[in-house]
Amino acid sequence: MTILAYHKGELMTSDELASSVRTNPTVVRRLVSKLVEAGMLDSFKGKSGGVKFTKAAKEISLKDIYMVVSGKPLINTSEKEPYKACAVSCSMGKLMDDVAKGLECQSMKYLSSISLSDLASKVTK
Repeated sequence: MTILAYHKGELMTSDELASSVRTNPTVVRRLVSKLVEAGMLDSFKGKSGGVKFTKAAKEISLKDIYMVVSGKPLINTSEKEPYKACAVSCSMGKLMDDVAKGLECQSMKYLSSISLSDLASKVTK
């Protein structure tokens, strides 16, 4: 997404995007598909096809992207049954859920404060 922001509205193919992050184009296509479905990207097929943003990069936050491509909490807490004879074991699920929720809240607030245009403006040549 940062490379799209850096190239300011140019259509880019999944091969170009994959080269930028040194991964397989199939991985990029899966992510792009989610972003298109969420309305963040437009996809154009054909020889001169590619993807581009549906809105300005300054209007897209890292939280927006994270929520689309991940859709899961940053931190997962244990689902194990507590050891009933231990008060600490019985309390840890709730305690760690609270910690995880706090971290999630702060992380999402931080990701919300960073736009793609912020990242693109910091790219050095």
